[in-house]
Formats: sequence, C-alpha cells, structure tokens
Amino acid sequence: MAEKKSIIELVAVAVEFCSTLESATEMSRKNFVERTHKLLSLLYMKAAVLSPEAEVDDFCEHYVTEKDWETIRQKAEERLGSLDNRIEMIEPDSYTNRDSIETYLSECFADIYQDTRNFVELCKDTSDEGLQAAVGEFILNYKLYWGTRVLALLTEFHNILFASDSIIDNEEE
Repeated sequence: MAEKKSIIELVAVAVEFCSTLESATEMSRKNFVERTHKLLSLLYMKAAVLSPEAEVDDFCEHYVTEKDWETIRQKAEERLGSLDNRIEMIEPDSYTNRDSIETYLSECFADIYQDTRNFVELCKDTSDEGLQAAVGEFILNYKLYWGTRVLALLTEFHNILFASDSIIDNEEE
C-alpha cells in the first residue's frame, strides 16, 4: 500500500481544502484566495508524491451530488466575484492534439472539490483494500483531470496575489 504517512497527510490537506470551500462565503475574498492558494499547492504536491500500487479496477462510491457540486461552484463564484475569470486549459488526454477547454475558476474549484470530497468520504470507514482503491481513484483523477485544474487555479492566484498592481492587496482581511 502507498505509504500510510503520505496518505494521512493527503487526507488532512483534503479535509482542510473541502472545509475551506464549504465555508468560502464566511471569509473575505483575500483570505479565500490566499488560503486556497496554499491548500491547492499542498494538495497537488501530496497527490504527486503518491504512487498507488493497485490499478483502479473497482468502482468507488461517489458521494458528491450534482447539487453539491453546484453549491460549491456558487460559493466559489460568490467569493471570487470579479476574479472568477474564464480560463483556457489543455487536459492530458488532449495534450497531443492541443485541444483546449474553457472553464471558469469557480468550476475548477467545484471539480476539484468533487474528487477530493469523494476521496475523503471513502477514507472514513474503509478496509486497507478500500483505502487503496480510494487512493488509486484519487490519483488517477489527479493525473487525468483535477491536477490540471489545480495548476490553472494556482497560475491565476499567483498572478492575482503577486502582481505589482494586485487588486487584492487593497482588500480587507
């Protein structure tokens, strides 16, 4: 099984990320951007170091509904406000032919949340086999889907936070 310590660290970051998105409307935009920038960096790094031993053969249960996804998207959209930019990105399956997709930052958050919340829920009361399946599915989705969304958000937030004329610097905590 992938190293237990690494899995525990990944779950801890995943829980904090989900909690932050679920309470997004309770914090300032500046705090939200700064906090998710850090958590997304950790989430990406923690997923990158894991190498699941098992192939993803089993279907893992999914807990996040379409309504949950839309709720998180709306919370992110509300918190980001005018920063909810439309972005263009290329997913791994489309890399060689360079087909890009367009999406909003808030949709990226909802997509990442969906896989992350499903992973957290699967890790709650499961056997070692179940945990390995959850890790395998989470890492597969990281490689094919949500990893590119994390990088897109990090790029946008890096520029928002560190631009010389950053509009977020003048906002209250």
